[in-house]
Amino acid sequence: MKLNYRDKMILIVVFVLLIIVAGFMLFIKPAIDECSQASSDLESAKVQLSELEDQVDKDKNLAAEIQTLYTSTSQVAANFYDYQVAYKATDKVRELFNVDDVKIKNSNMTISSYGSTVLSPFAYESTATATDFDTKVDEYNNASTIDSSAADANTDENAADTNETAAQTIGYYSLDIQFKSSLSGFKNFADNLTTNNEKSMVIQNVNIENVNESEISGTMTLNMYVLKKLADPSAS
Repeated sequence: MKLNYRDKMILIVVFVLLIIVAGFMLFIKPAIDECSQASSDLESAKVQLSELEDQVDKDKNLAAEIQTLYTSTSQVAANFYDYQVAYKATDKVRELFNVDDVKIKNSNMTISSYGSTVLSPFAYESTATATDFDTKVDEYNNASTIDSSAADANTDENAADTNETAAQTIGYYSLDIQFKSSLSGFKNFADNLTTNNEKSMVIQNVNIENVNESEISGTMTLNMYVLKKLADPSAS
């Protein structure tokens, strides 16, 4: 079959078009797709970089903040005994019994296994009766001048304080003790519980016999509340 000039030109044009289409599909389109994907990846990376820069800016004082929190937490934890095995807890009680102004002799001491309990905040209200009438009148007059908005603000502040001091779960040991001592020695022991460095040993209950004699005897239950101390972050 002999092709004329017109047919040859058509075939050449079709062949060139096919080459262009094949080249576009094989080379140009993948390159465009890769460029589009690279552009999308670049924008995503810019967003991540911005987020990381913001996080770095927020964390630039993180070490100081951690140290501040550690200091405040340690101050609270200092009121509690450090977590310890049971026999060391009984040794600590014996140390408190052996103080010069106490000298309590224990004939039997048993300690519970380590457990946990919930400590809840409480507010103390004095039961003292005021007898100075003028003072009460002055207090009433002063109270009546308080702006109602200030009173509402105080109410909100107290509510916030209550929320901040929620009940906490803490570890403890319970010790049942039979003891003998002088009445003054036992009183000194009880007073010392509020002035010791650690203030988390509490007399749960006590039963004293022959209270009018020079040497008393009885039983008591002590609760020792303990916390595991945190490691100082500045030491790491």
